[in-house]
Amino acid sequence: MSYIVLDLEFNQAFDFEKNKTILLIPSCRFEIIQIGAVKLDENFNVIDKINLYIKPKLYKKMHPYVEKITGLTMEFLEDKPYFTEAYKYFEKFLGDEEHIFCIWGSSDLKALYRNLSYYDMLKSDLILKYVDVQNLATKYIKYSKGGCIGLKTAIELLELPLKEDFHDALNDALYTAEIFKKIFPEKLNLKVFNSKNVKKK
Repeated sequence: MSYIVLDLEFNQAFDFEKNKTILLIPSCRFEIIQIGAVKLDENFNVIDKINLYIKPKLYKKMHPYVEKITGLTMEFLEDKPYFTEAYKYFEKFLGDEEHIFCIWGSSDLKALYRNLSYYDMLKSDLILKYVDVQNLATKYIKYSKGGCIGLKTAIELLELPLKEDFHDALNDALYTAEIFKKIFPEKLNLKVFNSKNVKKK
């Protein structure tokens, strides 16, 4: 059994003439442009990692805010594989062994499902066991400033070393793994992501 710490970066539609975000494809509002993941063994040792950049097919202009926080550009992603090809590499990374996903919030799993669904890559409902590390960190730190704690704030309050930039999928997965290792509870509150409960629009 292994833990898969997953983080995604997305692009979305933007109307440059009206200078605002728009909803162009309701069934796939957030197009995945980077998959970063770290595989941990039962003792939380990093045994593998993967970093996949993905060429956008739905939204071919980078949302200004996405470009600002990620540093990713269309020029950089031009020669990268499309999602359908990149995801095959991710599946090989996952392997056949049992695993539990560790994620920061639940939005990444929803986006993953919607991208897989859009490209008709699901043979059945997507059902994944996962741990919401953001929720664990919020309770562990007793964060009381409203809502759930942000990744950078959690790293700083837990006094973990700041090594890499945030809003890079692999870096954020590595940070999430460090937090998970630091606050790992005696009993995991496992959740189940079931795509039946996710609205497609």
